[in-house]
Amino acid sequence: MDSNEKNILDILSKNPYYIKSIQEPTEEMQLLAVKENGMLLGYIKNPTEKVQWEALKSNKWAIEHIENPTEDMCLYTVEQAWNSLKHIKNPSEKLIRKAIEQKGWAIQFYKNPSKELQLLAVDKDWDSIKYIDNPAEEVNLLAIKKEWNAIKYIKNPSMNVQIEAITQNEEAVRYIDNITEDMWLHFISHNIKVIKYVDSSVNAEKIKKILKEKLSDENVDKEYVLDFIKEDALNIDKIKFAYKYGSMSTKKIILDYKLSM
Repeated sequence: MDSNEKNILDILSKNPYYIKSIQEPTEEMQLLAVKENGMLLGYIKNPTEKVQWEALKSNKWAIEHIENPTEDMCLYTVEQAWNSLKHIKNPSEKLIRKAIEQKGWAIQFYKNPSKELQLLAVDKDWDSIKYIDNPAEEVNLLAIKKEWNAIKYIKNPSMNVQIEAITQNEEAVRYIDNITEDMWLHFISHNIKVIKYVDSSVNAEKIKKILKEKLSDENVDKEYVLDFIKEDALNIDKIKFAYKYGSMSTKKIILDYKLSM
């Protein structure tokens, strides 16, 4: 090693940014610089794989400055930070899986993901649904089951998806456009609390018909009956209505409720 090279190494040990001023740094110079700051890899032309690895170990974001990283480099980086995927061109499915295991949002960096990958992402983080174009219905349903307001991220949700969201929380209706009378009636049959959002254009007699059908069922859901009794938006004598049209199961649920008050 000549004295000039030794002087440069001494300077780099104190100021690794000096690498930017060196025309053709030796591998030793490159290693010294990137060990201190991996992002300095961006100032090194044609770095060796050894230098690239040292840069990554120093700073995972150095992946941005590696033109064609190996699969092992990509896996190493993604294990450190899932969103480093944004700097990796054409990531493999194995790489995407590794990233999704950390954060479902990683799905946004993969074009045309399979249904399996979509499910994996949404299962990890329900709001990953917002990063999936044209998700499969099964994926939409999984997102809704995990969090009802996932519906606000779903374009043109199917009736099954709408019902799943509304069954969980009546507020989901606020994210559904162009609701027809038949749709309102369908929603009411799944969650009576949605009645507070129904507009006056929906036929009141049709609503009563739906309620008669629900309450006359011997297998009626207990929560539906209790929600019916407690719903202030219903402009009817609910006790009288339930005892006139309700099944024995409905009447027992109401009686038990009244006795518990």
